[in-house]
Amino acid sequence: MFLPLIEQLGIVRAIRDAGFARTSVLSDVASVMSFLALKLLGNERLSHDSAYNLDRGLGLFAELNVLPKSGTLSSYSYRIERASNRKLLAGLSRVFKDDEVEQGDFNLDFKAIPHWGDKSVLENNWVGARSRGMKSILALLVEDPATGLLSYSDAEIRHRNESGAVLEFVDFWKQGRGTPPKMLIFDSRFTTYQNLNKLDKSEEKIKFLTLRRRGKNLVKNANAIPDDKWQMVEVEGEKRKRRQLRVHDGRCSLRHYEGEVRQVILTGHGRRTPAFLITNDFDIALSQLIRKYARRWLVEQEIAEQVAFFHINQPSSSIVVKVDFDLTISLLAHNLFRVLTSQLPGFERCTVPTISRDFIHNGARVQIEDRRVTVHLKKKTHLPILFELPWMKKETELSWMGITIRFASATSS
Repeated sequence: MFLPLIEQLGIVRAIRDAGFARTSVLSDVASVMSFLALKLLGNERLSHDSAYNLDRGLGLFAELNVLPKSGTLSSYSYRIERASNRKLLAGLSRVFKDDEVEQGDFNLDFKAIPHWGDKSVLENNWVGARSRGMKSILALLVEDPATGLLSYSDAEIRHRNESGAVLEFVDFWKQGRGTPPKMLIFDSRFTTYQNLNKLDKSEEKIKFLTLRRRGKNLVKNANAIPDDKWQMVEVEGEKRKRRQLRVHDGRCSLRHYEGEVRQVILTGHGRRTPAFLITNDFDIALSQLIRKYARRWLVEQEIAEQVAFFHINQPSSSIVVKVDFDLTISLLAHNLFRVLTSQLPGFERCTVPTISRDFIHNGARVQIEDRRVTVHLKKKTHLPILFELPWMKKETELSWMGITIRFASATSS
C-alpha cells in the first residue's frame, strides 16, 4: 500500500542519488527497500524476519522474489557510510516538503540509545528512561512541529561534538534547502551559550528558543519581582484545554553571549519552580512564544514512537555507522506513515502503531498479469477510509520497476 506513495514522492530517486553500496546481485534500491519493508512492518530486529523471509509480496516490494536473509542485510548495513545517509536525508528533506504548512521552526532533541553488550566501547550518556548514565549511542532527532515529519537524524554524536550538533544541522539544512532554519527550539543543555551567540551573529541571524539553566539565584531573583511586573497569559494546552500562566517578560545577559537576550519567566505551569525561557526573538508575541516551546515536547512523542514501533532502543550492534543507517531508514518509514496519516480523515493525530494496526496490517491476494499487479485486500473495518486516498483509487505506474499496480477490495475477509 506504500508503493504508490513512494512513487508519487520520488523516494527511489532519492535512494539512487544517495550512493548506497550495491552488490553484483542486489542493487542499491533493492537493498534499501528491503530494509524499508521490514521497518514499515515494525519488525524488531533483522534476525527476527523468519515470518517474512519467504513472503513473495514483500519480495515484490523490493523488486525481488523474496527479501534477502538477515545475514545479508546485516553485513550490508556495515558497509554504509555516514555520507550516504546524509545524502539520503538531504534528498528526503526536499521530498517531504510542504511550503504551505512549513514555518521554518524545528524541534531538536537528543536520544540516548542504550547498548547492552558487556564489552561496549560506547560513551556513557544519561538515559532518562533508566534515570542513570549508561553505555549508549547518542542520537540527534530533528522534527518539524508544523508537519510532524522528522527532518534530520544523526547517530554519530560524541561528547566532543555534542554541543556543535545544532550548528551541524544548520549547515545541513542550508545545503539541502538553500535557506537556513528560521527558529531552533531545544532543551537547556542541548548546546552552549557560545553557540547561541553564533546563531544570533550569523549572517541569517537564526532565531533560537531554549530554557535557561536554572540556579538558586535565578529563582530567588524571580520570586523578588514585584507583582505589578507580572502578567497573565492564556495559552492552549493539551486536548485544547486552556491554561492561565503568570509571566514576566524581560531581558538578561548571558556568559559568552554578546548583547542581551529576551527572558520569559513562567509560573503556574505545573512545576514548583519557575521556568526561564530565553530567545533572541524580541518581536514574537508572548503567547505564541510559550506555545512554540510547549510544542517542543512533540519531538519526544516522535521519539517514543520510534522506540515503540521502529525499535530504535534495541540496537543489535555497538557499531555506530550501522545504527545511524538504521535510524535513517526509521526516519524514512516514520515520514511515510505521517504522510499517510495526514490524508486519513479523523486519524491525523493517531500514532504510527495505531495506523499500522487499523490500516496496514492486513492480508491480500496479489494477482500478476504481464506487468500489471492487482492487490485484492481482505475486508477490514477501516478499508473504506483507506480507499478514499487518491492513489488507492487509480492505477499507478511504478517507474523503477516498470510495472503498474492497483488495489481492489476482496469480497470476503
